[in-house]
Amino acid sequence: MSDVKTTRNYKDTLFGSLFYSCDEAIENAKALYKALTGKDVENVEKCRLEDVLFRQFMNDVAYIMDGVFICFVEHQSTINPNMALRLLIYLARTYERFYTGDDLYKSTLIELPTPEFYVLYNGTNKLDKYTLKLSDAFKSKTDFPKLELEVKVIDINYDKMQETDLKNCKILSEYSFVVDTVRKYNGDVERAVKECIEKGVLVDYLRHYGVEVVNMLFEEYNAEKALEIKGKEEYEKGVAYGESKGKAQGEELGRLKTLAGLVKDGLLSLAEAAKRAGMTPTDFEIKTVGLA
Repeated sequence: MSDVKTTRNYKDTLFGSLFYSCDEAIENAKALYKALTGKDVENVEKCRLEDVLFRQFMNDVAYIMDGVFICFVEHQSTINPNMALRLLIYLARTYERFYTGDDLYKSTLIELPTPEFYVLYNGTNKLDKYTLKLSDAFKSKTDFPKLELEVKVIDINYDKMQETDLKNCKILSEYSFVVDTVRKYNGDVERAVKECIEKGVLVDYLRHYGVEVVNMLFEEYNAEKALEIKGKEEYEKGVAYGESKGKAQGEELGRLKTLAGLVKDGLLSLAEAAKRAGMTPTDFEIKTVGLA
């Protein structure tokens, strides 16, 4: 694994690399889109948002398909209840490329690609919600909200995937197998990668990106385990706080304290922690002062 080709200037995840950054990403994205929607596409345009200041990608995967559909795919090991709002923001930012300021005031209709939203979940906790809605956040509930955004949540843990049509997406199935193998060996990434290559899983990719893949998987696994462990430690504190301040506030405090601790310990970047919290890095710094 010594000969490694590094092409990324921005920090990415293994999922982001496979479906957005690597040389085969376009073909991988087509296969993933086919599995998600049943639609074949020819022309695929990348449209992921970049945070230039923190050299991070704001979202995981976003493509314009045949100029007609715009597909956002987020990968998560913990479900963020604010994902529908985040995707609304991503969509609005992405739509800006389809017009200039003056176009908004012209009589000609601005045609926009139809949006589709997915969260691919591979966390260790049982998934109990398969659709996230923007209207869940509205203070006043109604059966027919004037604005809605729905996100389909799909469990892509390897065993769960085999029960769905997504198993037909070879690249996604192999990605899930890699993650499952890393967990099986409790974070021994090199051992997991070796076994995957021996079993013919992502062989070309793992050999080509070698050390880079090991580093990505190591960081992701350690961040996931640290979040899980610290989350358990902080949960009771958050719930206790919630008894006086409200359960939701208490749970949010516990989550912010966990993320702030991961940043302090060097296990998560500020930008990644802010992304998981559903806020900007600046807001995250302000809200977590004194928590870590």
